[in-house]
Amino acid sequence: MSITGITSTTTATDSAPAGGPMRGTKDEFLKLFMAQLQHQDPLDPKSGADMVAQLAQFSAVEQAQQTNAQLAELGAAQASNASASLSNLVGRACGGVAGDFAIDRPGATPPPLEITATGPMKGASVEIVDANGKTVRTIPIADGRSSTTVAWDGKDAYGRPLPAGNYRITVAGGATPGEIESRWRGTIDAVELTTGGPRLRMGGVLLAPSDIRTIGQGTTP
Repeated sequence: MSITGITSTTTATDSAPAGGPMRGTKDEFLKLFMAQLQHQDPLDPKSGADMVAQLAQFSAVEQAQQTNAQLAELGAAQASNASASLSNLVGRACGGVAGDFAIDRPGATPPPLEITATGPMKGASVEIVDANGKTVRTIPIADGRSSTTVAWDGKDAYGRPLPAGNYRITVAGGATPGEIESRWRGTIDAVELTTGGPRLRMGGVLLAPSDIRTIGQGTTP
């Protein structure tokens, strides 16, 4: 009588984590560690050195997780202190780069724009561009001046107040030689703590603190 051999097969899914790639978390390490203890060969157990090494790895993972949590708390504390220090700018006359800005309420009047060039301007204009890259307003600049102030009422080319959102100020030089610089000039009214970080309210626009270039000596009345 012949006896048919019996073979056993194992699948790789017994040790592979489910739910996508590993992220290196403490919970994943603990699951793999326990699975290894449960499925090891009782006739060939892991040596004491291997066990100590695995426990040391588990301790290192736990310490790294605690370090990351402490760094996150430290970063939040520093951000809070930085936002609180910005309150010193409230009431001060400041100058800020006229680049990216935000409007959070329609109908607000932006501060004036100071335009300066290295030579007399010719055919230059201020352009307000929305978040989609569309020019919503163009304001021509008088020829022959190397510096001037441009007032914008916060409205589009059809006289409608621009909706809340992100915008950008650009200056088209036309036939003007050299570079043209544009800056907001006004008083900081408030510090807005938004989800995108702190913003400084100057008139009807919100500016990033990094856009501020000049700060007045004293507070305005």
